[in-house]
Amino acid sequence: MMTRISPSLSAESSSGDICCNACNSSVAPNTPGVHWKDKAVLVSRQVFGMPGWPESVHRDLVLREFMCPACGHLLDSEVALPEDPFLYDVVATE
Repeated sequence: MMTRISPSLSAESSSGDICCNACNSSVAPNTPGVHWKDKAVLVSRQVFGMPGWPESVHRDLVLREFMCPACGHLLDSEVALPEDPFLYDVVATE
């Protein structure tokens, strides 16, 4: 049985894996110290110059897109400075 934890991710109750909702493939185990974003495919692009962003946006900001390693579905995104750590979600299925 799958427990939906976000629009793009679910937790498999029998294995505890964090799975992509688009293809049901495991992205990462749901274990302490393991973050699903570290197991996803990461695409990072500079925000400056992207359509819809003002020219006053900080030139170093990047858009990080985290995608399913199996199907490429977008799982999450965040805007940050390149040296900033990922914004980890705490996933609790109990």
